[in-house]
Amino acid sequence: MDEWRFDAGEDEVDQEGEDGSDEGSWVYGGRTASIFLIDAAKEMFEAPSDAAVDGEEAPFKRAIKAAHATLLRKIISSDQDLAAVVLFNTRETKNHIDFAHVYILQELERPGSEKILMLENLLGMNNQKFEKDYGHSTDASLHDALRVCQSVFSKCTSRLAGQSIMLFTCRDNPHAGDDQKQRQARRKAQDLKEAGIVLEILHMGETFDVNKFYKDLVKLDESEDDNSQESITLADPTSRFEELMERMRRLDHKQRTTGRVMFTLAPGVEMSVGIYTTVRKVSKPYKLKLWKISNEELRYMKKEYLEDTGELLMPSDYVKYQTYGGRQIKFTMDEVRSLSKVYDPGMQLLGFKPISSIKPYFHIRPANFIYPDEKSVQGSNKMFAALLNRCRVRNMAAIVRLVPRQGASVSWAALIPQGEQRDEKNSQVTPPGFIACHLPFADDFRNIQLENSTRATPDQVDAAKAVIKKLHFKYAPENFDNPDIQTHWRNIEALALNRSQLDPVVDYTVPDNERIQKKAGSLLKSLQDLVYPSSYDPAQSAKKRPAASSSAAQKRVKSDPASVDVEAMAKAGKADKLTMEILKKWLQERGVRVSGKKKAQLVQDVLDEVGQ
Repeated sequence: MDEWRFDAGEDEVDQEGEDGSDEGSWVYGGRTASIFLIDAAKEMFEAPSDAAVDGEEAPFKRAIKAAHATLLRKIISSDQDLAAVVLFNTRETKNHIDFAHVYILQELERPGSEKILMLENLLGMNNQKFEKDYGHSTDASLHDALRVCQSVFSKCTSRLAGQSIMLFTCRDNPHAGDDQKQRQARRKAQDLKEAGIVLEILHMGETFDVNKFYKDLVKLDESEDDNSQESITLADPTSRFEELMERMRRLDHKQRTTGRVMFTLAPGVEMSVGIYTTVRKVSKPYKLKLWKISNEELRYMKKEYLEDTGELLMPSDYVKYQTYGGRQIKFTMDEVRSLSKVYDPGMQLLGFKPISSIKPYFHIRPANFIYPDEKSVQGSNKMFAALLNRCRVRNMAAIVRLVPRQGASVSWAALIPQGEQRDEKNSQVTPPGFIACHLPFADDFRNIQLENSTRATPDQVDAAKAVIKKLHFKYAPENFDNPDIQTHWRNIEALALNRSQLDPVVDYTVPDNERIQKKAGSLLKSLQDLVYPSSYDPAQSAKKRPAASSSAAQKRVKSDPASVDVEAMAKAGKADKLTMEILKKWLQERGVRVSGKKKAQLVQDVLDEVGQ
């Protein structure tokens, strides 16, 4: 029987799950499966006209590189996800339903070293070799290619939380003059949408016209309004590999919902929303115990027995207790869990507040992203969009009571409206929705007593502002990778792919001193002259003084504070050479507070007094 503490237990597990650090607290929703559907027609192997200037490769090479980079990223971020590579418009045929000109290059499996090496071999293959092994064609039906991808998903025996097809092509009108094939392709795209399979078009080439054919493949149902259809118009085509990779990264990092709850606006007025984690700490993978003979993962079981009788203990045999009045009040595990159940899972609208009333210092844990869930409740998209629009127009935040899942602790949150943002290529950068900022309780605020400290002079403040303004840049967390984790994965990658040389890991967390000196060297020197004494050398490391012998200590004679001209030494830039006793005595004579201050603060106070 374990002692139960009311300040621990279920709440600790819940807090870990809220910030995404403990995956075990979430219910397993399944794996994400992705298929890279790549056009292999001859046009995909023709380099763009400005390739000689920009160094860009043919669209097919860029598509394979994007798939290669995505598989490498999946191994690190989500190694349980599945991926496949399918080529269409090839001369050869390889699929289990025998549709012509569709070649399954890689089956739907977890990414591994074999898949990575196969794509690298394909990247190194010249056009003549590809023509011999796979060949080119323009007779493939897009309906057949999508049908093969759908069958690949249906063959998967794993539980899938999301399915997506990423179509790479530079041909904007593949079935020109064939209305039947165009209708079949549109119908198959609609079937995929009804089956929950997302079709993403990654079109390449500046002259690609989405209005000729592909726009109809991704538009909404006829039941949706025209404004919604216009909002999902395909992004502008890309001709650069960096733009393609950025678009792939955004598609690949689509968040999985950590919970779906009902959002109650008023009695009888509800909609379904999904809750997503916005920030999650990246950590190294856990170590696995392997059998030395076959490298198979070892499975171990933990059993506990009663010490007196040797009887096997089951989970139902455990109870917790709280000592009260000298007695042990016992609670079963179900009773413990029911104590934290104050409200059922869901979100309840309590009212509205101006966004300006939500202060930055209210932050107590990472926020969540709220987005409508049309699959659970029809009409949630329209109701959510209406609420989001009115909150944005009136600059208001919705205050809600939030219980994200069963057994989680209740929290009050402010829903900050967020509008959609697109880049210059019309690709979505920020999705529309609400940012759920968890609000603190009254006991989360603390009264901190700050002691009076030395204030900087106006000249020092202006000099510091000039330095900050010169070195200011737009911060983005994704621009600073953890060098320790990056090195760890580079080593594993080299071991798995049999590479003798590693790509160097650039540590962006280390300040670029050379660039800083180039941009603000003179300003930093001015700030140093105003703040520190003239004898201060920041490049010189402090040397530890050797311990003085007893005889030397006896011979040392303390100087008389009254005989030292503190003002003269301060004007000569030697105030830091004085002892703390002399500095304190000199400042106390002038009514300056010295208690609790370090020597650097005392020196600064002396310089301030002399300057007056």
